Amino acid sequence: MKIKAAVLRKTGAEISVEELELESPRSAEVLVELKASGVCHSDYHVVTGDAGHELPVVLGHEGAGIVKEIGDGVSSLKEGDHVALSWIPFCGSCYLCMHGKTNLCKAFTGPLWEGTMFDGTTRLRDSSGASIRHLSSLACWATYAVVPEQSCIPIHRDLPMDVASIIGCAVTTGVGAALNRARVLPGSSVVVYGAGGVGLSVVMGAKLAGAAKIIVVDISNSKKDLAESIGATHFVLSEKGTLEEIHSITDGLGADYAFEAVGNTDLETQLIDTIRPGGTAVMIGFPASGEKFQVNPAEIIRDEKVLTGSIYGTAHTKRDFVKYGELCLNGKLPVDRLITSTCSLEQINEACKEMLDGVEGRIIINLN
Repeated sequence: MKIKAAVLRKTGAEISVEELELESPRSAEVLVELKASGVCHSDYHVVTGDAGHELPVVLGHEGAGIVKEIGDGVSSLKEGDHVALSWIPFCGSCYLCMHGKTNLCKAFTGPLWEGTMFDGTTRLRDSSGASIRHLSSLACWATYAVVPEQSCIPIHRDLPMDVASIIGCAVTTGVGAALNRARVLPGSSVVVYGAGGVGLSVVMGAKLAGAAKIIVVDISNSKKDLAESIGATHFVLSEKGTLEEIHSITDGLGADYAFEAVGNTDLETQLIDTIRPGGTAVMIGFPASGEKFQVNPAEIIRDEKVLTGSIYGTAHTKRDFVKYGELCLNGKLPVDRLITSTCSLEQINEACKEMLDGVEGRIIINLN
């Protein structure tokens, strides 16, 4: 079938919206009519070359839509199901899955990084017949996509597609880091570096957990109102006196929890100094490939501080996508406030520029 899709053909080049040929789903695959897809920094890492992805590729890993066709052997989905897409599918039978760490499953890492389906082939071709890769086996900056069954999570039909799309990445990454990884306690203090989609999702998770103080740190004061509207109790402009201000707000102790949602090694270095003795610092944002930072091991030992990471919100996506969707429908997780602008697929380059310029909230591509 003919589809429209956003294709990156050269590192650093503009993304082109092209007509491609999409094959029917094969065994254990489904065809999804995409309705909404988020514009995320992780996609842009492919554009800059930081991700080192093979090209050409259809971008997009944060999407939602409706199942239109199922391949042989598909048992968990049917035509008409509303689904959010997961960019870390899991097998359910390896050591990590059996021990509750489905977000760390490595069963499909090879094809995900290669930009293929699980059988090592692609379903996309351009007008010349050349193969086009699928980012994260999803390629959801497109009108339709063929995706693995394991990547589709059924969601409630009442959940808006734009909300469902960012549950597929930003919301799960941020909310899950607060609830699943750090396990924020009621009455605690939380610092969040970065007020993008993921950082603001950490704020929502911390508020849901009952944190008493939620301090957001960002370089732009334009994020203040949005951050406070979803649960931030304090907003600090990132500058030389940031640590002093955080310690002042937390009675001189430092925060119980700190999250870095930018991918900046200077901020990651600062995390340990942000938390109190016995506190927990969580790294979420990915720095540029190969970047490192130093920490003082004596401080970690002496004050029993914890420095850890969280990938995909330490989530079990089949559980958490549904849970977060229900919380949205019940008004307890205001994900809709994160969505501050929309665009068409043809406006994808302008949307990426807005994202890089620090636009508030999340930009959503309206599809079909």
